Amino acid sequence: MTAVPPEAPGRRVTAHLLTGGPSVLGARVLFGQDPADVVRELGGLSPHTPLVAVDVLTELVQAPDGTPLHVERVVFAEAGTAPADAPQGVLAPSAAELLPEEELPEDTRPRLRRFASYGIVTDPAGRILLSRIAEGFPGGGTWHLPGGGVDAGEDVRTALRREVAEETGQDGEVGELVTAASHHRVPPTGYEIYAVWAFFRVYVANPGPARVMEENGSTSDCGWFEPGEVAGLHLSTTARRGLAHVVAGDGRSAPPR
Repeated sequence: MTAVPPEAPGRRVTAHLLTGGPSVLGARVLFGQDPADVVRELGGLSPHTPLVAVDVLTELVQAPDGTPLHVERVVFAEAGTAPADAPQGVLAPSAAELLPEEELPEDTRPRLRRFASYGIVTDPAGRILLSRIAEGFPGGGTWHLPGGGVDAGEDVRTALRREVAEETGQDGEVGELVTAASHHRVPPTGYEIYAVWAFFRVYVANPGPARVMEENGSTSDCGWFEPGEVAGLHLSTTARRGLAHVVAGDGRSAPPR
């Protein structure tokens, strides 16, 4: 990652499609867009073409005028053609192309945008680690995947490792990307919410008792669960989305690649 000035960088999200050749297609993801839909349109694919999320690349760059930008690049490939590694080198759109602010509808409704990284966390016994959302927060009382928002200037994997430690007291190794999804909610009042979620495998080689380390945060409890127990829990929307990509009973007894 390229060093940037200490001031908080602007945030941007892009989506990319590996074509199987030397070229990599890419476009900016606008508020409310699903990154997978963006790459299907880029590649001229059917709206129902299955995709594989290959990786999320974090870039800290400077636009030509010196403005710092934090860019999350979500990389996809068509299912069955995904390469082992994400593309290397500079991807388009460039920092200069991403610099202009996005044009939003002219209304007074406040909008909240975030990029978040969540873990499907397992240990050598195949148990799954979950955290519980504190009452008073969206989804309060539901069991959730450890993780949360990526801070400006922070890599998605670094953010996830930090969140796992804060919410559960575990030191995890962040592995492969499982999937990437978006969430767009327009409640009757308050903020219009749009998020891009990245779900990673996380392996805890030396698990200990799960305990919440953060004080006065959004996590009230945490715990290790056998795979068969998870289906009986009241899960958050985020947890259901992430765990839907993991076959029931699929614990991981070796470190993720």
